[in-house]
Amino acid sequence: MISLASRRFSGLAHSGPALFMFLLMMLPMALLSACRSQLQEQLYQGTALGTGYHITLYADLDAQERERIAVGIQSELAHLQQQRDALMGSLAAAFSGAARLPFAPPISLGDELERLLHALAVDHLTEWLTDHDVENMMVEVGGVIRTRGLPPGGGWWLSLEHAGLPEQGAGRRINLTGAALVHRQVRPTPVTIPALPRTLGISVVADTASEASRQALLLMAADQQNTTMSQVLGMDSAARLVVKTPQGVEILYTAAMEPWLEY
Repeated sequence: MISLASRRFSGLAHSGPALFMFLLMMLPMALLSACRSQLQEQLYQGTALGTGYHITLYADLDAQERERIAVGIQSELAHLQQQRDALMGSLAAAFSGAARLPFAPPISLGDELERLLHALAVDHLTEWLTDHDVENMMVEVGGVIRTRGLPPGGGWWLSLEHAGLPEQGAGRRINLTGAALVHRQVRPTPVTIPALPRTLGISVVADTASEASRQALLLMAADQQNTTMSQVLGMDSAARLVVKTPQGVEILYTAAMEPWLEY
């Protein structure tokens, strides 16, 4: 027969000075936990810069602070929109009939400028929110994403499956914490039959959206210059490549991308 008896444990006494010291030590931890639980999800979304934007914040904001953030985001986006309009207007004027240039601007040039502006907007909004005491955020403009801080659950888990592939599916995710993610689809070179293997899409992780965009352009340029796939995978960028081969579509990762992946 097993005897069920209460046991005494040595350690902190259940009353007296020891209990007071124990409670005193636990109080800061309890306060931090309470503050963390008060972080509420704040969503801001709309259209700007010729695309959509989505901003997710986790912060303890009252109604007045939420309104201040909303107005500030709109003001920053309006300023960025003015810069975009001026830049695109200058581009159009440079290739207009009045300029008498013998060639038209390549379609990809306008697209690249748009994507660069989206990356710059993401970085600008991230820094603006940080300057206004927001610590936990995910900012997305035109598919370019950057995070800072952490959501209450810990980690910003994002799927990689929609970049370059013809359809979505269950696949790898990354924990994008304190970094930026850029997806790019790669246009084939203007030849009758594109050579294989051929890169269909590139995803790059870097510290900022601007840097991720720059590295994605370098990878695209390397692909179009007939750089071998082993050379591309040996580059320092944290990248995922969707590659079409004679055998089908393959997903390849650079060594620098591995630490970001979910296993």
